[in-house]
Amino acid sequence: MNPNASFDAKHVFKKLVWLLTGPIFYVLFRLSFLWPAFTESVYSRGIYPLLAQPLSTLTGLLPFSLGELLLYAALLGAAVFVALMVASAIRAGRLWWKTLLNRLIILFSIVSIIYAVFVGIWGFNYARQPLGVSLGLDASPAAVDELYSTCEALIDNANSLRAQVPEDENGVFSPDLTKSEIMCRIPAEYSSAAEVTGRSFLGGSFGRVKPVLYSEGMSWSYLCGVYFPFTAEANVNVNAPDLLFASSCAHEEAHQRGFAREDEANFLAYYVLSYSDNASMRYSGTMLAVIHAMNALYSADADKYFELRKKYSDGIDRDLQDNGAYWRRYESDVSQTAQQVNNSYLKANMQSDGVKSYGRMTDLLIALWRSGGIRPNQ
Repeated sequence: MNPNASFDAKHVFKKLVWLLTGPIFYVLFRLSFLWPAFTESVYSRGIYPLLAQPLSTLTGLLPFSLGELLLYAALLGAAVFVALMVASAIRAGRLWWKTLLNRLIILFSIVSIIYAVFVGIWGFNYARQPLGVSLGLDASPAAVDELYSTCEALIDNANSLRAQVPEDENGVFSPDLTKSEIMCRIPAEYSSAAEVTGRSFLGGSFGRVKPVLYSEGMSWSYLCGVYFPFTAEANVNVNAPDLLFASSCAHEEAHQRGFAREDEANFLAYYVLSYSDNASMRYSGTMLAVIHAMNALYSADADKYFELRKKYSDGIDRDLQDNGAYWRRYESDVSQTAQQVNNSYLKANMQSDGVKSYGRMTDLLIALWRSGGIRPNQ
């Protein structure tokens, strides 16, 4: 028996093991959707907090986003790896294909491992039970009249809050907290909501929201924030307008707590901020809910939408115009491409409606209204 052949076989086997980590975790990921209650209790409320909280606490000591720097380093590393791979293949001469194949196996092994880690430390949360079940809400299909009443209650709350919050010299909402103060405050808002509601799964020890250094790039990508699971950091675009900044922070912190679905993270941003003792925070969360619910009403019954649209206060109109003007400056092919990438990411994680899944937040808002959780003039 040729000892070199035996060695080569072992070497190839080791490479295949690394290549298989991704597919194995993908199969486990798909299977986890079959037992959402089990995934909820064992992973989302058991394993995940044990992984994420210490990591988030550790990275939270840094004033900057470690995840953002790692992303830039990964992009640079990938470019260098490809360049070296091509150079090695050229130097190999007639055996270029063997050198290239070896480098490709290494590259795909790295990608496979990264995917496996992603699923293991966060991805399984996509398969947890619906948030409505955890909150004890009836999120069954609703009639247009229920949607109308939900929107009306939210608008009443928004108008009441708008009269309480400060504004700048242009009459546009200007919170009494700086963006840095808002980012630091969000974990406490979750802890407070967990205590008030008795929903302990909303609490936990997590780091604060981090500012993205290249927030301008996020604006061009039409992104308000992003959660980086490998460092358990919630990151936000600090260039975004004030109107929805606090709700964007709360949205990313919802992801940090293991709520992976976009629609549920949006709902939690509203739900948690509605218990804040700060009017500016409550206003930001309520306006996020108003925008989503009213968009759903417009699709269901445009006449009813325009009927309620007249109830917006002048201050709300100014805030929406300011927010819209900011994002219109960044309309481009880049923003459209970024949305398509985000759409593909959501579908890859079993969010079959893609970007449209954001609209399903309205079901939870209606469910909360049914339970008496959204009251006019709250």
